[in-house]
Amino acid sequence: MLKKSLAVCLLAMFLVGCSKAPTKEQAQESIKQLVPVAFEVVDLTELKQVPGLYQVVIRVNNQPVVLYLDKSAKYAFSGNLLSLADKTNLTQEVQKKYLEK
Repeated sequence: MLKKSLAVCLLAMFLVGCSKAPTKEQAQESIKQLVPVAFEVVDLTELKQVPGLYQVVIRVNNQPVVLYLDKSAKYAFSGNLLSLADKTNLTQEVQKKYLEK
């Protein structure tokens, strides 16, 4: 029984790892459900620090907004992502970068 459970877990991890990243178009469609105004998806990148989590930068009224999506683009969250190791606010760093552009 333990071997079967382990095999199923390994298969699930493999399939999650192989699934494709969301496209900008998928991110746009998903975020439309949350953001009722016109916006542009400026950037979509997988976070190296959190595999399987994607950082989406959108521009609303010329202001950058950072959101996070899972691989399926079915789940999103907004808020600050903090690195506990060096106590940096990764979300604020991205916002500052896009404010300077």
